[in-house]
Amino acid sequence: MSGSGVSEWLRDRIGWEQIRAALEAHRAPRRSFFFYLGSITAFLLLVQVTSGVLLVLYYQPDATQAFGSVQRIDGGIPYGHLVRAVHVWASDLFVASVLAHLLTILIRRSFKPPHELSWLSGLVALFLSIGLAFTGAVLPWNQTAYTHARVGSEFAKYVPLIGPWLKRFMRGGDEITASTLGHAYGFHVAVLPAALTALVLAHLFFLSRKPANVAKDEKDSLPLYPDFFVRSAAAWTGVVVLLMTLAIFFERSLGVAADATAPSTGRPPWYFLPFHQIVRVAPKELLGVDGARFLMGAATLVGLALALLPFIDRRGSKVTAWVASVFVVVLLLLAASAIQ
Repeated sequence: MSGSGVSEWLRDRIGWEQIRAALEAHRAPRRSFFFYLGSITAFLLLVQVTSGVLLVLYYQPDATQAFGSVQRIDGGIPYGHLVRAVHVWASDLFVASVLAHLLTILIRRSFKPPHELSWLSGLVALFLSIGLAFTGAVLPWNQTAYTHARVGSEFAKYVPLIGPWLKRFMRGGDEITASTLGHAYGFHVAVLPAALTALVLAHLFFLSRKPANVAKDEKDSLPLYPDFFVRSAAAWTGVVVLLMTLAIFFERSLGVAADATAPSTGRPPWYFLPFHQIVRVAPKELLGVDGARFLMGAATLVGLALALLPFIDRRGSKVTAWVASVFVVVLLLLAASAIQ
């Protein structure tokens, strides 16, 4: 079969012409940087999956061997240290990117109908991305991982109704043990990546069915293919440069192996810091209820309100954007105070 015959065969079987026409029909804002956050988030997920596959080849998900296997990756495998550093930083940037993406949707009020499913799928993706980052933080099984697992799961018991169950679920049992590592490994390499990938595909499908509002004037917008893809590729290049810079110049030290008998004082991962601080500063009692449970209950209600936002604020009021901005500032202040 000649080259032109192969090209014709692929066009016929894949339907590339129809796909390209559909992509050219969708348009994106020409000057809005925030519109590229979704594409950057998807790229960071791809980096995580790729680097994670390479790490799994050498990682041993056993409490007696996990720390040593990560040490071998860092010091005995060519470029192993770089791959692990890229994976760790990509995990943090992925969660931050999802958060920033949802915040821009709130500010732009792009959650309103007919984008309910896009908004809900984005919220679920945030929870899955945090779960992916948290389980990944446990896998090195060093003292920091042990502290993250203990402190990060401790405040979960204050969540209304499901608190005790959520704490046991995060730990894989009542205490931090070897089973915690196996539990985290299974979710990190199989359950959460599969669920997150399926959700991202569903999110893209919802967006393709009901595209986000863009400028009506074609001068202020551009087609997804090839213009938006080319600009996204430039943004991905910038992300690669940032990842390599962080991986090379800002080392994430492995530390020492986990020791349950050692003093375990510390903080949870950064994305749990606001809730950790809520539990720390909560008064003993509020309105006749345990203070930490009261405040975590309030935070849970805020989360439910966010999920129902497209049905509550169907017109996309500017008040919502202001409230969202204040809420983000409060979370940042809580996180900053937790670090002190």
